[in-house]
Amino acid sequence: MSSTNRKDACSSKNNGAGTKERISASLEGYRPTFLSDLIRVGARHDGGYVVNKRSILQSQYLMSFGVSTDWSFELDFLNRKPDVTVCCFDYSVSKGVFRTNMLDALSEILSLRFALLTLSLNWPRMRRKLWALKSWTHIYRGFSRFIAKANVRFDARGISNEKNAQFVTFAEAFQSLSPDEIPENSVFVKMDIELSEFRVLPDLLRFEQYINGLAIEFHDLNILWAKFAEIMEQLRIHYEITHIHGNNYSGQIPNSRVPKVLEVTLLKKCLILEEHPVRDNVTYPIPQLDFPNNPDEEDYSLVF
Repeated sequence: MSSTNRKDACSSKNNGAGTKERISASLEGYRPTFLSDLIRVGARHDGGYVVNKRSILQSQYLMSFGVSTDWSFELDFLNRKPDVTVCCFDYSVSKGVFRTNMLDALSEILSLRFALLTLSLNWPRMRRKLWALKSWTHIYRGFSRFIAKANVRFDARGISNEKNAQFVTFAEAFQSLSPDEIPENSVFVKMDIELSEFRVLPDLLRFEQYINGLAIEFHDLNILWAKFAEIMEQLRIHYEITHIHGNNYSGQIPNSRVPKVLEVTLLKKCLILEEHPVRDNVTYPIPQLDFPNNPDEEDYSLVF
């Protein structure tokens, strides 16, 4: 695509591409457009994502849906772009939740059960309980420091297509970013929300003019491949796939070499100015950028 067409695509409102259901799971047609500014953001293994550096530099806002116990992506993004506003949404965690887990682990150490383990010299169970206390203390302190940062906002609600006590819609989350007008292509979206991505992404597309890039983890593709293909077709009207990685915690779809969970990075087409961005010899995973989510297992080689 020429630079002119890519710029036109940035402000395009066309959402009317037809959807073709795919019967079998295959990555054919999903080979990423390789760009030389790919960088790893966040943890080396699970929790980190490979994204385009230009997305970070372009961003005034990072919308993060799904934090859990790992905010290394958000923290690294912030370190690379210190003036960005980070808005996190996750109904499953909070400072109070982590404090409770830490205190429960401490109570175990102070309990009669732990004293009996000590007397019986049950070292493996003692180590597990001590490790749990150390881990939850580290998580609680780290999370407290993270959300205390001036340009980090944390909302203990999740994101869905319907609003209730625990969830907000994407439209509501987006409108909470700023009382002022948000510049086009100033928002990056990271999404790891355990199947809710299939409900949220159609709503997100209404705001595509503001979103420069996305890093999305798609789950349960062994049963939702047709839905994945439909959503990807809609996203690719405005965005180019620039990276794909398979999460090796979940296995592969039977009778295929497609992982059941895929991490997909997309970049707004108008931000691709290279005349010849494609390198056909790139293999995935990419050495020194991609690492297995589960470091104890081999990463998945992707076939396009």
